[in-house]
Amino acid sequence: MRIGEQLKRARSQIGKTQEEVANALHVSRQTISSWENKRSYPDISSLLNLSDYYNLSLDCLLKKK
Repeated sequence: MRIGEQLKRARSQIGKTQEEVANALHVSRQTISSWENKRSYPDISSLLNLSDYYNLSLDCLLKKK
């Protein structure tokens, strides 16, 4: 699963910092960093929020391209 890479790419494409995404999703900046660097993975609720925030389908976030 390449979700960390997908999350980092999506964030970069909209020009947001980890802090900005964290504030919007009500998580810590360290949580965003952990997801992007594959130290942990978002739960299903967070995945849905990320999908909405980045305007990406869950397939796009979870499946390899």
